[in-house]
This record gives sequence, C-alpha cells and structure tokens, in this order.
Amino acid sequence: MVNSGENAVSAGTGSDFRVAIVGALMPFGLGLLVLLGYAWLSFFGAVLGLLGALWWALWWRKKHDKKFFPRDVEGGPFVLTIVLAVLLFIVTLAAT
Repeated sequence: MVNSGENAVSAGTGSDFRVAIVGALMPFGLGLLVLLGYAWLSFFGAVLGLLGALWWALWWRKKHDKKFFPRDVEGGPFVLTIVLAVLLFIVTLAAT
C-alpha cells in the first residue's frame, strides 16, 4: 500500500499520545475507585465504587461526543483524568 501522506485517522502525534495515556489511565483509575470503595466499606463500598466508576466512564463518553477514545482529546478532561487517577492512587495506597 502506498503512503498517501497524512494519516486520515490520526489528529497528530500529541493527540495520539494523549489518547494512549487516557487509554491506560481510565481502566486503572476505575479499578482503583472500586478497590478504594471495597477497602473503606467492604462489599457496599465496592458497589459504590463501581457506580462511581460507571459515572466517570459515562461522563468521559458524554464529554467526547459518545466516544470513549476520541480522535482529539481536549486538555481539560485529559488533565482532570490524570489528576483523579493520581489522587485515587495516593488515597488507595494510604487506605490499604
């Protein structure tokens, strides 16, 4: 196949990097949310953590036109996802 110049799927290297980071951090953060709920309140906390994780995933999808992995990730939700994942990691370490 001949390279026709620009990649019609990619929005650029920076955007691809952001999508890759979000693709790694979202499941990590969602899992930490469930684990933290379980550590604090046992089974009930795990259910609350699962509901919180579902809300987070649906918020992300709504924010990006019903796509979990959009072509171009905005800076605000990207930074918010990083901050939430880091905070959840620190709080989960402290709770266990």
